[in-house]
Amino acid sequence: MSRFGKRLFSICILMLLGVLFGMQLAGSSFNRGDNSAGNPAVVKTEPVSPATESVPAPVVQQEDKEPPVVPVMSPSQVLGAEQSKAPVDVLADKTAGLLQNLSHKGMKWVVSLFSGVAE
Repeated sequence: MSRFGKRLFSICILMLLGVLFGMQLAGSSFNRGDNSAGNPAVVKTEPVSPATESVPAPVVQQEDKEPPVVPVMSPSQVLGAEQSKAPVDVLADKTAGLLQNLSHKGMKWVVSLFSGVAE
């Protein structure tokens, strides 16, 4: 293989790896700069004026409440739950469908070529 061919092959491999890495990052839950959305440790508070601190709060009688009932989901419901797909997954599904259709049509074409020879 010539020197130019080796360079071209290596550049194509590096570009393919870059595209695959980018697709992996796009499919993951990668947040850009929004730390408050996914970090439960961040607490936002409002400043309290000194006038409201001196007034005692009225005593409120607390009632014993039962915790809310959480519905239990079966494994089939959990696995079958509607999940939003990443755009990369949608593109991959469409590409897979296109390639599958092309392969079926290609096989039919090859069979039709050889069926004419067999007759």
